[in-house]
Amino acid sequence: MPSNLDSELRRRAETAAQAVLRSAETEAARIASEVDEAIENRRAAMLHDREEQSRAEARAAIAIERREAMRSLLLAKTKLVHRVLQRAKADLSSVVQSAAYRATLPNDVDRALRFVDAESPIIRCPPALKDVVKDAVAKRPGVSVEAVEGVGSGFVVIGRDQALVDCTLETRLERLAPTLAIEIHERVEESGR
Repeated sequence: MPSNLDSELRRRAETAAQAVLRSAETEAARIASEVDEAIENRRAAMLHDREEQSRAEARAAIAIERREAMRSLLLAKTKLVHRVLQRAKADLSSVVQSAAYRATLPNDVDRALRFVDAESPIIRCPPALKDVVKDAVAKRPGVSVEAVEGVGSGFVVIGRDQALVDCTLETRLERLAPTLAIEIHERVEESGR
């Protein structure tokens, strides 16, 4: 009987071992599947992270290039504005000689004299404008005109209290420079379209 019992025990042990083996293989397959899925998910997440990082780096690089391009463009426009204003400044001496400027000079002198006290104002101008300015104030007693080199293109009025009204074209150009810069930038933009 022991042999039958041994056979039965062996058979049952083999059946139990095969069941445990099948169960272990199934569990191993399930774990391997979960590990494969986890690895695939991690790989996909890493790939996604790398793509996002690459996109972020590309966006940053594009932003840097845009800023650099805008800086270069702004610098070029600023240089253009500077050249235009320098050219305008260089042409001021010829403007002073123009009939149009000389025709407006009496009105400009009149307006400038309103800003200083009425007692003994002095008008300083370049020698080339002395006669025109003298004619403009001929009916105003007490106003003296002095021809001075280096006063600029135009004239200045000095009141008794040393109040100064600067009516030189250089000063006018300087005051208009921001507005002119905007207009020049707008024209450059329009011509670029």
